[in-house]
Amino acid sequence: MLKKLLISMVTFAITLSTKVVASPNLNASTLNEMESIRSEYNLPSLSVAIGIKDEIVFAQAIGYADINNSRLASKDTQYSIGSLAKPMTGLALASLIDSEKISLKSPVSSYVKTPKYTELFNVEELAAHLAGIPHDTPERNIAEFEEVKDHKKPIDAFYVFDKHPLLFEPGTDYKYSSNGYILLSAVVEAAANTDFVGFLQQSLWSKFGMENTELDTSVAGLKNEAMYYSDYSKNGTYIESVKHRDRSFLFGGGGFISTPSDLVKMAQATYDNSYLSYKVKKLLVTPIKMRNGKVNSENYSLGWRVGKIKLMDTEKRKRTVLHHGGVTDRASNAYLLVIPECKASIAFATNYVPNNFWRIRGRMAKLLISNIDANTCLN
Repeated sequence: MLKKLLISMVTFAITLSTKVVASPNLNASTLNEMESIRSEYNLPSLSVAIGIKDEIVFAQAIGYADINNSRLASKDTQYSIGSLAKPMTGLALASLIDSEKISLKSPVSSYVKTPKYTELFNVEELAAHLAGIPHDTPERNIAEFEEVKDHKKPIDAFYVFDKHPLLFEPGTDYKYSSNGYILLSAVVEAAANTDFVGFLQQSLWSKFGMENTELDTSVAGLKNEAMYYSDYSKNGTYIESVKHRDRSFLFGGGGFISTPSDLVKMAQATYDNSYLSYKVKKLLVTPIKMRNGKVNSENYSLGWRVGKIKLMDTEKRKRTVLHHGGVTDRASNAYLLVIPECKASIAFATNYVPNNFWRIRGRMAKLLISNIDANTCLN
């Protein structure tokens, strides 16, 4: 089974309340939609959390974290969150920008000198997947399934990509790359002058009370992690995923386990006035441009995809949203959507990747909108 500073004058922890303050109607309507999604997509379990301002207004799970052992899922059940590690890395990077420990326009070689091509692109281009580092390499399968071990530092995982040439001249194209975020994790580590996971714990997790988030090592999630399922048969039987597996090598590219509650706590970092400066928060919602001046093809910023959404059909303008998905192949599926202007977010996770899994994300967006008082966001 998968296993698992910022502003120096802020001396207290900014914690999103762990008290769930949902109204009966919110509970009923959200649970009904969750049951509908779980049934339609044959999900063993589905966990959902909704955050409004500094509170979790809904956090519940339905179904089984472990079918064979009849272990029910709960709001504290941990799931592999895949590429939702990238927004975490983006927020860590943002905190270093605010503290002037890193410059987006500096070449990556200013912080990490290997591989040699790090002098060809800057930190911003690496964060926006414009560096050309290949994503699918055979060494990744070896690291995940064959030579399973716990990785301690991002540089120890460079072997999954450092022998491969860049796919294109940096800054001229977009190619999503989790391997690129392994390199970015090392950049964050060097700029912070501390280990990458420790810096996330210090600069993000502890500030927002993310107590169920950790690197996906062999000793992580021993009590609360879900069992994962790779397939579902027509007779209603689930097939368990490969258990002898490692994801720690991905670090900020996809190496963590967490809960939807922790993810909506993290979302607060995108709008909390005491965490990031206004200038740096603007970077999060601004897609990065290629060297020809055009925005990259996926509207990617610093670890987030940037989109637009309407709260009401009658509303003339759309609201900016930050969002990202995370899929651990044949194991888990997660998603986080944030509307910073409304100080609202929703996250879900499940222990199976169904066909057309991306459609669940749209339904989550509708769920979030249904729990927002649109008038509080109008100005």
